[in-house]
Parts: sequence; structure tokens; C-alpha cells
Amino acid sequence: MTLALPIYSILPALQSQLAQQHEAILEAAPGAGKTTAVPLAFLDAAWLGQRKIIMLEPRRLAAKSAAKRLADQLGEPLGQRVGYQIRQEGRQSHSTQILVVTEGILTRMLQEDPSLDDVALIIFDEFHERNLHSDLAFALSLQARELFREEDPLKLLVMSATLDSERLTQLLHCDPLVCEGRQFPIEFRYNNLVLKQTDIPQQVAKQIRAALQTDSGSILVFLPGQREIHKVRDMLDGTLMESVQLLTLYGDMTLSEQEQVIAPAPEGQRKVVLATNIAQTSLTIDGIQVVIDSGLSREARFDAKTATTRLHTRRASQAETTQRAGRAGRLQAGVCYRWWSQEQQYRLSAHNAPQIELEDLSQLLMDVASWGVQTREELDWISPPPDAHWQQAKDLLTQLEILAPAEHLALTALGESLAQIPLPPRLARLLMAGSQLGNNQAALAAAALLYEGSPKSLSESDLTGAIAWAAKGRTWERTLAGLAKHLPPTQTSASNSLAQCLAMAFPDRIAMRQRQQGNETVFKLSNGRQALLPNHDTNAPHEFLIALELGGHADRDADYLYLTHPISLAEIEQALANQLNLIERCEWDKSNGGLMGAMETWLGKLLLKQEPIAELPDDAVTMATCAYIRKQGLQVLNWDDQSLALRARIAFAHKHLDPTLPDASDHCLLETLEDWLGPFLTGVKRIQQLEKLPLQEPLMALLDWPQQQLLNRLPIRIPVASGSQIKVDYQGDQAVIRVKLQEMFGEIQSPTIAGQTVKIELLSPAQRPLAVTMDLAFFWREAYPDVRKEMRGRYPKHPWPEDPLTAVATAKTNRALRDSE
Repeated sequence: MTLALPIYSILPALQSQLAQQHEAILEAAPGAGKTTAVPLAFLDAAWLGQRKIIMLEPRRLAAKSAAKRLADQLGEPLGQRVGYQIRQEGRQSHSTQILVVTEGILTRMLQEDPSLDDVALIIFDEFHERNLHSDLAFALSLQARELFREEDPLKLLVMSATLDSERLTQLLHCDPLVCEGRQFPIEFRYNNLVLKQTDIPQQVAKQIRAALQTDSGSILVFLPGQREIHKVRDMLDGTLMESVQLLTLYGDMTLSEQEQVIAPAPEGQRKVVLATNIAQTSLTIDGIQVVIDSGLSREARFDAKTATTRLHTRRASQAETTQRAGRAGRLQAGVCYRWWSQEQQYRLSAHNAPQIELEDLSQLLMDVASWGVQTREELDWISPPPDAHWQQAKDLLTQLEILAPAEHLALTALGESLAQIPLPPRLARLLMAGSQLGNNQAALAAAALLYEGSPKSLSESDLTGAIAWAAKGRTWERTLAGLAKHLPPTQTSASNSLAQCLAMAFPDRIAMRQRQQGNETVFKLSNGRQALLPNHDTNAPHEFLIALELGGHADRDADYLYLTHPISLAEIEQALANQLNLIERCEWDKSNGGLMGAMETWLGKLLLKQEPIAELPDDAVTMATCAYIRKQGLQVLNWDDQSLALRARIAFAHKHLDPTLPDASDHCLLETLEDWLGPFLTGVKRIQQLEKLPLQEPLMALLDWPQQQLLNRLPIRIPVASGSQIKVDYQGDQAVIRVKLQEMFGEIQSPTIAGQTVKIELLSPAQRPLAVTMDLAFFWREAYPDVRKEMRGRYPKHPWPEDPLTAVATAKTNRALRDSE
């Protein structure tokens, strides 16, 4: 069977290319045998010498399985010429020539020895999965070759089943070699159904029962996530024949549990494997002849705005559905059931998005900074990290004191120490906090649980209970021992709480209790996001929690707290003293009519506490009062007649004398409150005081001295023909005077102010308007006779001469005029 592998047809060309140059791209269809055969093909290459071949696999189980198959072909146990290294587990020796690695192992190797002098070739297998570690390792390998291996270049080989190779071709300067796979015929059975996600488990269970009756071989079922897997398992459990094993396969299972699933079924038995997309590639499950594909995939997407990872369910891409179907035709002819139509298959997106565009980049950024890169542009990325994700990761690492607060990436002294610990940034910071605060063992236990992932089956979110549960597991001691090797020595004899250690690693995950909402308690996180905890959870009554694990689904308004630990306000203040923001808050309280002052303690967007301030500083009073006026509007101020008149004069001067003067509009006054009103607010502590505050002097403060002199050119009153001084009204579009008609006798010229004709309202003796004019000569000639005819009988005590132009202007009655003679 081995000799029939399609990959053998392309191996001579691949061997020749890597002998002549240092880069190659191999696009080999599923079943071609690339993982099994390619590394072995270079063991006798002259350029290999005594150096190693490193092969990167995207998953731990895939790495271990690949290494086992390679060693089996050589007839050797693992650890001799073929070895592997995965998280906390590995086998290799001085004779190892092929080392299969994963989970950031290659990145760590590059960090420790950028030249990789003992490595001749790096193989990036299953590169289409676009694992975050593989993208970073590829970018670092490119730069390492350029900086450290110029004379003896490190060879790079990228292998994939379905590959979007244009960018790779640009970076590696070579065209891909293409190999067809060994694929047995697959019969596709399309159902032409449009299913709701809630219908999927029931339909899948029904299809499994039918396939067990009509088709032979084991069945591999692709479901979007664990929730659907458990639902289908519950529907089928106890209903299948004894000869059928019902198994599950997903990423949160332990490595040993996953190994049991891919192992051959006992003789005479069939398997039904309910799996996530972990089974799409890399893994071969013996005996699979039937694939049932839900057509859905669930992926974790990181929201850079809230620093939260949420699960999104999406349609699988064409590449994914092709890989899934291929599982049925690896060893013999098979069947693939699809819920959608053949036409819809062609409408699916070609490839799914790479992880670098979806995930939290804090680990990547820490690795990049440790490598010595200052900006994102210094590395050649297959896909550049998104701006928002990059900035969020930078902000978090700065908050964790791993990065210095600067434009370019630069590790702090603490960051350099943490970069030596092969753990994600938060967990490395947690171990260091345990050292700094004298609580190493508690920090170690918490880190071990978070490293392995908390059990989702627990009904409580409490970290302590989860640690107690995990401590009963088979791998707990090994995990503890693995992490303990990186535990910094204790720096103090004082013992602080675990909560303080956790707070230093999760400063952005402090949650404050808000209220009960139905069966759930609502918490607010320091990033402003809301999160929920069931009321029955033992940690729900606490005022403050640390949200160690949280998430949810994209279609929900709030996230859920999965793993928490209580913390007190005092512990927050001690652990995060340098991250607390103290704000002196002063604001008006309409309910009691006065100013309220408080010292607020903030952590991010979370108000931790408020303490009253007895004596409010003047600047705080000014800020609060101006804010209150902006919210309520200028009408809350004391706009008496004198203030309104002055404001109108200023506006008139702006329009007709000098446009550089303030226009005294609402917008202008609200924008500059602190400048003109602020100095007059000292001692104003009650709303009644504000409402009675005189505004004439503050309004004059809008103007500097030369502007005030200019304003004085606008008269408050002007003389008329009778000798009276009449008040000018500037509040309309034009200046207006209102004067008794008899006081304008003999006057034919309308007065002007700032070159503008003044509008005159001529009043009756009872001070009612008789006419409005800007042309007195026209009024006396055309309108006055009619006014005289109507008014002389109504007001006989006042003069109504036939010729107003020769009459004496007066405010007096006829009798008063006679008496004065």
C-alpha cells in the first residue's frame, strides 16, 4: 500500500528542488501521503548532514500521530530517528533527525536559537489551517534565514491540501508543486435542505440511524461544536446496537482521550464519531466510510473592542467541506451526506479566515517583542495582523507591565523575564505575581487549571472548586510539574491572597456586581462589558469577582462568566494600585438643589467606589456647574432685561462693527462657559444661587478691553426730537426704538447706529404701536394724515397738528404745553 501513495510521483521533483534551492511549496490533495512520506524522503539528502528536519503540525494529536507513523515506517520506536515534542510531552534523542512539533514549540526554538544551526529544513504541514503559531513561526523563519543563515540558508517547505498559495509564492519565490491525492470514489448525497441550527442535532441523529442501516463502515459526523455533539450523543445513547461504538472528538478532550477515538475499532464493531472540525485534516480515523456533514463550523472570534472571545457559528468553506468529505474516501469508496444543495456548494467561500485575523494576539505580540521586532511591518506576514487586534494586544501587555508604554514594541525588565517562561502572557504574569506576593503554590495551581482549560461540566464557576476537581485527574500532577519548572523563586516572605495574584494577571477582567436580572446576576467588567452568572452560583453574591474565563455567542448582548474567583475591594486596591484612576467628581444634584462632590476610584470603565468630599475646590465647582448648564440649557441662568439687552448689543456689534467679537449665540456662550462665567461661580453651591447670579458683568467678560471700548460705540439710549433719551432695543435683526409719536414732530431723518438705519415704532399716548417706519419723511407725508384722523378723537388731550414737521416735538399733553407757556 505504501508504494502506491500518490506522493511518490512528485518526490523526485521535490527532492531536486530542495537540493538546488531553499524553498518549496507542495500542494497535495488529501490522501496523497505527504505527511507520511515527505520527511523520510530527505533523510539521505546530502544537504541534511547531521542536522534535523523540523515538521510543524497544527495540533498535538496530529503531531504525535504523524511521528508515530513515520517511526513505524522506519521500524523504530519513537525517540530514535523520529521524535516529537508537544506541550509537556515529547520523545527525542541525540539520534533524532525528524522532530515533529506543535503548539508554539517551533517559535520557542527560534527564540532560544534564532540561527537554528542544527536544523536544515522546516516543514510546515497542513498549512491551510493557518494556525496562529504556524503563521508566526513562518514569519520568524523568514527573518531568521535573512539575518542568521545567509551563507547556509535554512530550507523551508510549506505543505497543504487546499492552499491559497499566491502570497506564499511571493514570499518564497517559487511555484507550487502539485500532487493529486489517492482518493477513492465518494458518493455525495445532497439533501437540499435549509435547516435552522436548532434542527441540526435531531436531523443528524436521524441520518446516523439511517446510515447505519444502509451503509457499511464507521461514520464520522461533523458538527459545529460541543453543544451539538452532546445533544446528538444524548439522542443516540442507548438506542444503537451493541456493535456500534458512540464516540466524541473535540479539542477540549485530553490527548489520551483523543488517541482512544482515532484508534482502530475492536474487530466486529463500527464507530460513530461525533466530531468538530478537529477531524477535518491531519487525523486519520481508521474504518471511516461515511461522513455526515452539518456544513457548519464554530470558531472563536476575538472582539478587540471588549477583549472578549466569542463563539461564532458560520457556514463551512469549500475547502473545509472538501477535506471533510475526503475522510470517507481515504481507504476505500465512501459516502458523504450534505444537508445543502450541490448548487449551494459552489457558493460557499473558498477558504475560511486565518486565525491571525480572528484571535487574541497577546501571545503573538509578546513573542514578536521578545524576538526584537519593534513594528508589525518588520516581518513578512502571510496575512498581516489586524490593526485593532494588534493595538488591543499591545494595550493589554502594557497593562500587564510586559511592554513599555511606547509607540514601538519594547519589553520591560519584567517582560524580558516573563518572555523566558513558555506560557501565555497572563499565566506567565500569574506565576510571577505568585513569586512577588509570596503565594507561589496557589498561583501555580491556578495557572495549571487555566493552562489545561477549566472543565465545562462543572455547575459552579468558582476557581477553587475547579482546581479541586482537576486535581483528581490523571494529568494534573504532570501539568503541575511541567509548570513548576518555570516558577520564579519567591521574592517575599509575606503571603498575599490568590485573588491579588490573579488580579495582576487579569486587571482587565475585574467584574463588579450590578443587579439581579431574572435567574441571572449581572456583572460589569472593567472594560465596560456586561457578563452574567446564574443566581445559584456560589460566587454570584460577591460584590467583586475576577472573570478568569468568559465568553459567549455573537448573537447575545452579554457574555457569560465560566470561571471566577472572588476578590475584595481592598485586594483590588492593593494589587492594582498603579492602575487605579482617582477622579475628583463634582456635579449638580437636582433632587436636593445643590452640588455633590465625591472622590471616585476607577479601574478602566469600572467605578469601584465613591467617597464624599466636604470642601469642593473652586475648579471642580466651575467644571460641574458648566456641565450642568450645558445639559440643562442657558435658560437656567438669570436672564433679566439688562442681561438680555447686553447680550443683544454684543451680538449686534459682532454683526455690524467687528466680526471678531463673539456672536453671543447659544452655541458661543455654551462653548465658552468656563471663560466668561467660570470666574463668577465661586461660592455658588445651590441651584437658587445660580438662578439669581447677575449676568451683566460675566457677559462683559466675553470681551477684552478694546472690544469693550468698541461695544461702547453702540448707545444704550439715543436722543429724539423732543429731547428724550430713548432706549435702543438690539434684540431683533435691526436696532429698534419705541417712542411716542408726538416726540418725533419735526424730525424727517431716521437715526442710524453703526451705519444701520434704526427702526422706529411710533406709539400712541397709551404706548400702543401706531406705525413702524424707517423713513420718517414718508410717514409724515403719506401715513400721518390717516393716523391723525383716527387718533385725535381718541386722544384729544394730546397734540395732533395738521403739519407735524412744523410742530414742536413733545412728550406733554396739550394742557401741559399751555401751562409751560
